[in-house]
Amino acid sequence: MAGDSEITPLLRGSVQTHTTGVTKVYRRRWYILFIFSMLAMIQTLVWITWGPIADTAGAVYGWTQFDFALLNNWGAITYVLSGFFFPWLMESKGLRVAMLVSGVWLFIGTAIRCIPVHPDNTIWVMHAGQIGIGLAGPVLMSAPPAVSAAWFPPHQRTTATAVGAISPVVGTALSFLIGPRLVHDVDTRNASTVSPINGSTQDDGYFGISPEQKHEHMLEINRLMYLEFAISAVFFFASVLYFPKRPPLPPSLSASRQRQGFFAGFKALCMKRQFMGLALAYAIFTGVYAGWTTELTLILNSIGVDQASAGWMGFSANIAGFLGGLLFGRLVDLSGGRIMKMVLLSLTVASLGIWVWIVLICGKYIPFNTVDIWISYIATGFFVMSLTPLFFEICVEGAYPVGESSTTGFITWLNNAVCLIFLSAASIESLGYAWMNWAMLGSAVIIIPLLLMYKEHYNRLEIDVAGE
Repeated sequence: MAGDSEITPLLRGSVQTHTTGVTKVYRRRWYILFIFSMLAMIQTLVWITWGPIADTAGAVYGWTQFDFALLNNWGAITYVLSGFFFPWLMESKGLRVAMLVSGVWLFIGTAIRCIPVHPDNTIWVMHAGQIGIGLAGPVLMSAPPAVSAAWFPPHQRTTATAVGAISPVVGTALSFLIGPRLVHDVDTRNASTVSPINGSTQDDGYFGISPEQKHEHMLEINRLMYLEFAISAVFFFASVLYFPKRPPLPPSLSASRQRQGFFAGFKALCMKRQFMGLALAYAIFTGVYAGWTTELTLILNSIGVDQASAGWMGFSANIAGFLGGLLFGRLVDLSGGRIMKMVLLSLTVASLGIWVWIVLICGKYIPFNTVDIWISYIATGFFVMSLTPLFFEICVEGAYPVGESSTTGFITWLNNAVCLIFLSAASIESLGYAWMNWAMLGSAVIIIPLLLMYKEHYNRLEIDVAGE
């Protein structure tokens, strides 16, 4: 057992409330969840900016598939490099400090992208901005269970985690809606060449478009950068004004109990075979899917779907995922919280069937039409994205008394490592796009036995139920 120096309470100053059994739920918890969720949504919105407008940006700036893959990859790179610092920050300094640090990085990253430079240097400014945006990700991606544990009672914890964890999905959805609406497709109907990401070669000018077209599309991209900076700034300053590190009294008995310190907790996680299997299941499936989502426009373009239509498909799939996450999160809460494994397995098996269908469609092994593409891609969003909050909660329950921030920080680090590998492969232009759908299918096959082998443990929930 760790010594006293290795143990810190989730809510400092709350040990006495454990002794007396005093708990309280505050209405302001919904405001806290709203501010957190908005920042998480915005971070994903600005991170995935370039995927939905890849055709236009590629034609205007001459960027290649490698450039877009690296822009997307900074999120995973910064997470892998800094991912263990931020869970430590949350455990040792509290949620407020961690949120402000993340907000500052989000503010800086989006501000950098607004700096006016010569078109030839735009790529370097955008890389710098993406690095800042990426550094805002570790807290906003991994903190939902910590926020729900600190502010919400047991019968609302999974729902609150679902709201926080699925909010980035809304950001992804909005990126597919806002980007193509503000940055229009390049008109290449009278041009001899198109964007390099579609496989043709440069002729003259910027891939067959006139200087006037180029200038207009650059203005559209600049307006998108300004809009995303403004939205980021508003909610960053809202978090500065009010986002306390904890409520005066804990919302549950387990929230008042001590957690293992970060280093002791990390060591404990690595020693738990059951947990490691579950963590790998989450990381493999959702990590590959995160990378796949950033390449969606290009994947669909390879089977004849234009940028605008791909944007609407991406938007619809992510909204379906958001609704699915809320639905299944609430279902788990209403059922008493002990059906997470069953729901995870059901969603994974359903996802496997959808990915078989997508592989057959994109490989043109079966006849298909536009409706088939719409249904299949919306279904992926509904089933795959619904998994995240349930993985968060079942991992936290099984790892307890390891702190929520340590647990989700660890599994999201693995998630980003997998995403980094996927996007690194995506930068190799000779591989094309067909392998990406096969990778998703393979990840669904791999995680089913990992889930079947996991034995459920609801350590945290048992403390709360015993105390009622």
